[in-house]
Amino acid sequence: MKKNIIYSFLIMVTMVLFTACGSDSKENPPEPESPYAFFNATTPLEIEKFNVDENGTIINDGYTVAVQLLKNGLVVSGETIQMLPFNLEYGFVTDIVVTTTTNGYAVFTYYPPEDYATVIGQDITIQAVFLDPEATVSSSTAPEILLTQDFVLQFR
Repeated sequence: MKKNIIYSFLIMVTMVLFTACGSDSKENPPEPESPYAFFNATTPLEIEKFNVDENGTIINDGYTVAVQLLKNGLVVSGETIQMLPFNLEYGFVTDIVVTTTTNGYAVFTYYPPEDYATVIGQDITIQAVFLDPEATVSSSTAPEILLTQDFVLQFR
């Protein structure tokens, strides 16, 4: 009788171990849809009425809005990144289409609105996109957007 209890116990422990160790009940993360990724984005960006340097001198060079493009974890140069249009009430970006640098950065220059008082205290989001460089674009099809990057502008 004692042997049967010990054997039953050992069989039960063995079954529990094999069942628990062999099951994968967690859902695996989805595979990325694209080998491309955005990295090192300058967001959020605090916007002041005037751009001031570390010495307190007012400068009008605008604000740098940048993001790095990676492919399979490596920087990609020479690719086109576009800033989507947004309401001019919130300022503007010069050169809405840029090419990534040798370090993979797409660099835009943002200028705050002239009537800063109307936007102070608000946060807005502007967005840059990377279109599929291998897609052929025709007048009847829209280009495929592979990546989007949100930039939050905080008017303080």
